[in-house]
Amino acid sequence: MSLVKVAGIPIDIQCHDTEFFDRRLAAYITDESECDTGSLMRITSRISDIVELPKGEEIGKIGTLTLSRTEDGRYFYYGKNKENLINSCISYDPEYRQVEINQRASRRHPFFSLTDFEYMYTGMVFSNRLAYTGGLVLHASALSYKGRAIAFSAISGTGKSTHTGLWKEYFGENVEIINDDKPAVCFEGGQPYLYGTPWSGKTDINNNIKAPLVAIVFIEQAEKNSIRRISAAEAYFDMANGVARPACDESLGIKLLDTMETLLERVPVYKMGCNISFQAVETAYNEILGGSINENSEWLHAQGNRR
Repeated sequence: MSLVKVAGIPIDIQCHDTEFFDRRLAAYITDESECDTGSLMRITSRISDIVELPKGEEIGKIGTLTLSRTEDGRYFYYGKNKENLINSCISYDPEYRQVEINQRASRRHPFFSLTDFEYMYTGMVFSNRLAYTGGLVLHASALSYKGRAIAFSAISGTGKSTHTGLWKEYFGENVEIINDDKPAVCFEGGQPYLYGTPWSGKTDINNNIKAPLVAIVFIEQAEKNSIRRISAAEAYFDMANGVARPACDESLGIKLLDTMETLLERVPVYKMGCNISFQAVETAYNEILGGSINENSEWLHAQGNRR
């Protein structure tokens, strides 16, 4: 497959659906000269007729998953179907540097294919590795406006992708979509940066770029556009729901909460109610970036209120 670099993390990734992942990872391809092999992550994902479990001691159950630990200190968790067949098993070391994903070939789901699961699982273990290194993955549609990153977060179906799409329409080449669903946040010299990742939900909308993160905006649908800055305490619940969290790793979850608190201390957070209009873009721009938009006012008037 490919040697890629995502949010500064070098990854040797080997997947079953090579055609799909070759396309998704193309913008993130790198070579050994660009990688610190000491921090290399290896992800191996395969499809098997029967999923064989490593030998280990069961630790406990988390929802429908069973978590176990091997004698050499690795962990694995697996889930079964109604016929007691193992659907998948994910094994990993405590640093998430060596990860193996195995799915049963005859697995069936009403909505997701084996490739869909492979895509979700690889994105999940990447977010765990990023969390271990001190970063996090946001559930957000994120853009860069003239080199400054803004993340718009909300539950699925609220319209965050629609809103960032309006920014792209309004500002044209001044806006780049960093990632439409799962951008990464890393700290450099204490400054949070937003990175593109190849895991971008249902779409291919992502770019292998980074920009300093200047705002996080939690949006909800509303008839009238409004925005206000909120405190870290008020933002905590929304942020906790908007961060990719490990399924079976309590200690990593605690570390992730610490990273989240640091992020809330260093980046302004806003709550916004918005409709589908260019005025919604103006409302966000004026509050987050300061001043008012004048250069596009005549053009905006000609376009009318997009509802």
